[in-house]
Formats: sequence, structure tokens, C-alpha cells
Amino acid sequence: MGLEFHELAADAGEARAAVTRGLVNHTISVRDTVVTGARVYRRDVVLSKGFPKGVNRCKNGRAGEDGSGGAIKEFSMRSRFRLLHTVKNADCDFFCMVTLTYPAEFPCTGPQTKRHLQNFRLRLLRKWPTIGGVWFLEFQRRGAPHYHVLLTLKLWEMGELVERERRHNKLGARKYRTIEWVQDLLSSWWYEIVSSGDLRHLRAGTAVEVIEEEQGALRYAACHAAKPHQKKVPEGFADVGRFWGVIGGIKATCLDIQPADTEAIFEKLGAAAMSNKGRVKKYLWDASGEFT
Repeated sequence: MGLEFHELAADAGEARAAVTRGLVNHTISVRDTVVTGARVYRRDVVLSKGFPKGVNRCKNGRAGEDGSGGAIKEFSMRSRFRLLHTVKNADCDFFCMVTLTYPAEFPCTGPQTKRHLQNFRLRLLRKWPTIGGVWFLEFQRRGAPHYHVLLTLKLWEMGELVERERRHNKLGARKYRTIEWVQDLLSSWWYEIVSSGDLRHLRAGTAVEVIEEEQGALRYAACHAAKPHQKKVPEGFADVGRFWGVIGGIKATCLDIQPADTEAIFEKLGAAAMSNKGRVKKYLWDASGEFT
């Protein structure tokens, strides 16, 4: 029995090696970038990819993009990946989400809205000096900007939770749980910062929601990052600037760096390491367990 077992194991190993070689050859055939290492984070792995010295970095004989392609027009896929990576692998957990909207009259330039957000951020840090967070920008159908801010505040430690309702697109009212005094405080801040003057905006322009699921913050970020109609900059909105950022020095901390190449990645993850374009993914979501 022992001999038969070893023969089966050898056959399985050879089959896996053959599949791995096939995948590696495929990535070479589609001119994928060389994998040079793996950075292990709290929940994910990010591959370092590059070219050996002396290899032409131009694709199809043309120079690649240098990052200076003019004004930002939308929330790019690459930027969305960085947002999700930061939320998922931050050195903290997020327990609530604040939504900041504008009244009927709203600014149409990025610097104006960013000043409002900066003022709000400073008030948060004065009130709670150890707070951390991640914010991201979206646009409503009417063209108005609004912000979602994931925060480390544990609302359930600040008082009794209550349910509130707010209009949610065309689906009618949506319930969420919050703390009254925190909700009222942040609403008054935002109302003052944007010089609203509209009492309806004071009552409904800000929402502070408890995040109750362990992966709730990532679900929020992934859900909102996947809304293409809210990521394009509306006509008439100038100099949008960044679509997301952090509060309080939040960052995704690299826990380990391991040597790796394309073959080693396939040996660990198989076809799951490939993108839909046949290349090796840079962000290997939920793969950190394979590298510890």
C-alpha cells in the first residue's frame, strides 16, 4: 500500500507541476510582467512585478503611460484597488461609516469640497485625537459630490443605539442604527462647514451608521467602489483631485516580504492567481494564509 500511495502522490505532483508549467508559459506568451517577490499584509498578498535589467519596458514598441495623462476624469480601477487594499489591510478596524452630502446648492470644484472635508477631519481629530479613518468621494445623479468616511469610532460604547430611517434611492426608506448625540454633533458640524442654511440639510444631510459585521467596512467600500455611474466626474465640475484618502495616519502595513516568482505563485494558488486577461494578478485577495 505504501508503494502505491507514493506512486499516486508522485503522479499528482507531476500533474500539478505540468499545470504550473503550462500556466507559467501562458503568462509568458501574453507578455506578462515578471513576478519578483510577494509582500504579505494582514489579509492579502501583493506581488512585486517588474522587468529584469536590460529588458525593454515599452509595450508593442510604444512608451507606456507616465502618470501625467492630464486632469482626473473618474475613479480609476487602479485607485479602487488601492482603496480596497487599504481598507482590508489597515492596522485597525472600522466600526462606523459617516455619509456627508450637500444641500440643493453645492460647490462645483474639487478644492472647495476638499476644504470642507479637511475642516470636518480636523474637528474629528480635535474631538477624538486617536481616531482613524478612510474617506472616498462619489457623485450623486444630480451632479453633487458626497463623501463616505469609514471611522474607528465604537459607537455602541458612546450611548444607546437607536434606529433611524433615510431615503435610499428608489427603494424607499432604509433603516440604520446610530447614536443620537453623535449623529446630531456631526450633522451640525457639516451643516456649519458647508454654510448650508437649509434646515432640511441639517436633518438629513449627514448619516452616522454602525458597522455591525466583521467585514462590514470592506463591504461598504467594495459596494461603493463598484458603482460606475458615481465615479465619473460630472460636466462642469472642475479639478476633482483625489477620490479617496486617509484620516489619522491609517495605512496598510506590510507584515512580511517573501521571495517569489511566477512559478512559485502558481504552485501555491494555481489558476486563482490569474486575472481574466491571463496575467498574474498583483493583488491576491485573501491569499495571506498561503504565505504564512
